Amino acid sequence: MNYTYEYFSGANVVIYNNIDKKILECAGISYSMSNSRQPVYGYNSEYFDVILPGRIIVQGNLVINYTKPNYLESLFTTHLANGELFNIKIKFGNNSKNMQTIVDCALVSSGKTVQVSEQVILEEYSFIAKNVF
Repeated sequence: MNYTYEYFSGANVVIYNNIDKKILECAGISYSMSNSRQPVYGYNSEYFDVILPGRIIVQGNLVINYTKPNYLESLFTTHLANGELFNIKIKFGNNSKNMQTIVDCALVSSGKTVQVSEQVILEEYSFIAKNVF
């Protein structure tokens, strides 16, 4: 039996600066793109008549393995100009056509996950971005 699909792992997530210089590999990522479109109802309408255009935002979280306090911020200080945005490239499998880029990202918060177990300590960062291609 020939299967025409494949599954991917999260091991191919890389942060780049805006000139495509690799900064760091991530341990995981989650993100979503949302649009604030709103329906408009006419007088006594049961269904909406039109949808107003909205604003698009990408929001997500990326995870890196803990190596030292504020490691990602220190890398950004070294590789990014003050306030410069960064890109996140996600490659699905070995095919370069299976790739997405989250462009013009900025960090908005950070935290750590620490458990009493053999699990590695993780740093999690929330970000916002302009678009996903």
